Amino acid sequence: GFSKSDIALYSKGIGWVTTVVFTLLGGLFAIRIGLVRAMFLSGILMAVTNLMFSWLAWAGPVESLFAAAVLLDDLAAAFATVTFVAFISMLVDRTYTATQYALLASIGTAGRTLFASSSGALVDWLDGDWGIFFVITALMVVPSLICLWVLRHRLTAMLVGAQVRLFSKGAEQDS
Repeated sequence: GFSKSDIALYSKGIGWVTTVVFTLLGGLFAIRIGLVRAMFLSGILMAVTNLMFSWLAWAGPVESLFAAAVLLDDLAAAFATVTFVAFISMLVDRTYTATQYALLASIGTAGRTLFASSSGALVDWLDGDWGIFFVITALMVVPSLICLWVLRHRLTAMLVGAQVRLFSKGAEQDS
């Protein structure tokens, strides 16, 4: 495996810088391509990152592959967070922003919390094969991407309506 200093260097040392940079770039990119496309792309990036960790699990301790996997993971996580926050921010009503945002954010992270707590048991069941584990987690993205693809036109229309509601002159008079 990797030494603690290797893990610290790539995950923490370089990771926080790349997360900040990728968050800023991700926000600009999400605005440019639109939130629905950005959510779709972030889901694909998250799956690719997990496949890189599978590759790493099977290849052994290859420092350059580890660095690339961590870098891509930071990119994917920052981009997914930016698009998710922007998406739920567009869905909430200005009157109840804090409550609705908190509820949607909690629902959005519930799956990650539930699945993370059982991941060790799954890896044990897979006889310690982290490569297969990460392939399974990459495949878990597919239902979400299918759902997003099916709902893309409806979501785009909702987001356009939310933008009009948030940024129109009529919205200022409602306050």
